[in-house]
Amino acid sequence: MCEADAHIAGLDREARPRVSRRAVLLATGLAVGATVFSANLTTPARGDSAASRYLRPCGDVPISSTWQGHRNLKPPSGEPGTDYAVAMRTPIRAATAGVIVDRKDTTDSATGRYIALRADDGNYIRYLHLASSAVTNGTRVSRGQVIAYSGASGFGSETGYGSHVHVSLWIGGTPNQLGFTNTVNFENFVEGGPLPTYPEDDPVPTHQATDLSTSVALPVNAWTTVAVAAGQLYLAIVGVGTVETADVSLNLKATGLTTGLQVRLVAEKLASNSGPVTSTIVHPVTEIRATAAAGSPTQVQHAQSYQLVGPMRLFVQVMALNGGVTLTGISVRKNYWTS
Repeated sequence: MCEADAHIAGLDREARPRVSRRAVLLATGLAVGATVFSANLTTPARGDSAASRYLRPCGDVPISSTWQGHRNLKPPSGEPGTDYAVAMRTPIRAATAGVIVDRKDTTDSATGRYIALRADDGNYIRYLHLASSAVTNGTRVSRGQVIAYSGASGFGSETGYGSHVHVSLWIGGTPNQLGFTNTVNFENFVEGGPLPTYPEDDPVPTHQATDLSTSVALPVNAWTTVAVAAGQLYLAIVGVGTVETADVSLNLKATGLTTGLQVRLVAEKLASNSGPVTSTIVHPVTEIRATAAAGSPTQVQHAQSYQLVGPMRLFVQVMALNGGVTLTGISVRKNYWTS
């Protein structure tokens, strides 16, 4: 079990508060790794059977996307599974005893880094979007052993998604034999059974991805508002009567860092859709210390959930902790709902 499990071991499953998928994203606190108690979003059990009951990768943590939710996508996900919302580099534990039979250590493609377990019962389990793996191919692992650390890797980036771990399960065989669409719902085979279900899942979020190459000289010890895309200053703008709930991952590149860089999101409440500003909300700061060799770019990552109740707008600010810093690029990966 993950470290968070100690907080929930004594709670009755049926007594845990039920919150929506969007509320789970907010309560998870991707930037700070907070944990909440939530019911599991899953579908009724199918007729498939497994030889044993499995451990969830990080205990009873919130689910940000269900197996059925992946199948409901248009087009459906190429590898349906369950997304467990956890902070970056949360330990991932083996669902059961078995052998590691596949491992990918690059961020390319939709899977990002992954590791695959051939369980002793003959079933096949994959864990996607990792920050890193802790065991090599051919390693025999025991139930509950740490085999990897969660991340957000995919599409050639460390932050191709919001931070989570995706778990896919095949009953017997391998994906090559059965096809990626022939997964079954991992939640139907977990120890203790699925958590309480909901009659409906939240709508599939809208995904936004932007990449901007830039050259912005940053003054030292002063906050600078930066564009997130060509001609786009604001990360989000919502009008009167609109609510936007989202998780967002930012990846920034900068040169000249010898001390470090800070990143934060700032929200402004407006009197109407066109302003003026009536109040300002400053979100928590992420500070990245310089790690690259002199003259090499440093990458800064910031992940956070937010909710805007219009009329509001949201923007990104950065601050250099030493002189001579130039921001050279910013990438945004954002999943959001509006209501």
